[in-house]
Amino acid sequence: MKRMKFKYAYQLFFTQFIILLIACIMIGLLVSHSLKDYFYQSQVDDLTSYGETIAMDIRHSPQDATAQVLNTYQRILDVKRIHYTIKNADDETIYPTQMNQPLPKDFSISAEDKKKLKSGETVSKKIDNRFNQEMTIVYVPLMNGDNFVGSIVLNSPISGTEQVIGTINQYMFYTILLSITVALILSAIISKLQVNRINKLRAATKDVIEGNYQTRLKENNIDEIGALAVDFNKMTTTLEASQEEIERQEKRRRQFIADVSHEMRTPLTTISGLTEGLVNDIIPKTETDRCIALIDTEARRLTKLVNENLDYEKIRSNKIRLQKKRFNAREFLALIKEQLDYVATEKGNEIKLDVDGKMNIYADYDRLTQVFINIVKNSVQFTENGQITLAGYQDYKESVLTITDTGIGMNTEELEQIWERFYKADMSRTNTAFGESGIGLSIVKQLIEYHDGTITVSSEPNKGTCFTIRLPFFQDNEQ
Repeated sequence: MKRMKFKYAYQLFFTQFIILLIACIMIGLLVSHSLKDYFYQSQVDDLTSYGETIAMDIRHSPQDATAQVLNTYQRILDVKRIHYTIKNADDETIYPTQMNQPLPKDFSISAEDKKKLKSGETVSKKIDNRFNQEMTIVYVPLMNGDNFVGSIVLNSPISGTEQVIGTINQYMFYTILLSITVALILSAIISKLQVNRINKLRAATKDVIEGNYQTRLKENNIDEIGALAVDFNKMTTTLEASQEEIERQEKRRRQFIADVSHEMRTPLTTISGLTEGLVNDIIPKTETDRCIALIDTEARRLTKLVNENLDYEKIRSNKIRLQKKRFNAREFLALIKEQLDYVATEKGNEIKLDVDGKMNIYADYDRLTQVFINIVKNSVQFTENGQITLAGYQDYKESVLTITDTGIGMNTEELEQIWERFYKADMSRTNTAFGESGIGLSIVKQLIEYHDGTITVSSEPNKGTCFTIRLPFFQDNEQ
């Protein structure tokens, strides 16, 4: 059974409606109750004031004028719908004199309230009489010094007060109803706006799922949804850059595979042809030694291609361990020059040394040899009838080594990409077997970084290239 969805806009709307309704009901009840208490207390204060005034006049009026004073007060209070009765200390009615029947039971007070009354305190209470009409009753004590001699009982219906409270409640109801209506309209508008923003985010997310990483949302930081839009744009920017990088690497990988396949096909074809010729005695005996040497050369070339790839994977997965030691820089560079002189000579190049005979290097000898042979072969590859200089000097706590050539150089775009795996310079600019795999400089950079060193390159088209290697140099007491 498919579960029914409850839209977020409706959730916001009904949540705010319920909150507003509960708040308005609570405010209405609180205000109504407060008004009742206020009017009741106000009426108690008025009745108490009248009672105290009557008690004062009774004490100060002559005996024969007391009845006249009381009748005058009764006529005045009748206008305000206030009735009063005077009782003696025995709770007998002494005014009005024509009142033969006792006061209703509702007018009686508790024993505790009687004690308060006899001690001179005013007592008040609210009752519902037999006509279901609320009344306020106030008992004002009559004292002769400290002696309790009687009480004045004043009562007044609360009907007028109830009417006032009812009118106020009515106006308050209309005000609350109007406020709720306006608030709900605003709530509906705000909910719609918020849901629209969420829907835009959903639509953008669907675009990303479909592979469109160029999707962007309008940014603002006014709330969490705005912050989410900012984070979403950062995510899509990162994804777009990653996608571009993946496509670029994939393109290079395909080119690399094509290049390696082509480069491996040539020596394999040569080896296969020469082997077949030797087996079938097609090649003259006088050429046998040359053929074997050529087979050996091509086999070494294949071995180099395979080893270079294996080296990269070892370095990338951090499976190599450096065996660092101190050795003389000039002797090291002289050996590199000796190994590659024949290659440089074939292209009319000359390798020169420019290094102090006392300079030392602290590094893994074999791995640093691998680095220099790779870079120097690249320099030879892109230099013709020029010069390659291997130089070095001691800097503060660093050994600085440079390989400078006078070759064709590189432009800015090539400089930014030469350290990336599978990157290979324009095929039209390569014409030898050296550096053909396109992963040599990637290996070089990681090997130098394993030495806690740095390698940088500067170049200008048609002017040459300079690689600078900086390796930490440790004194004897720091080894």
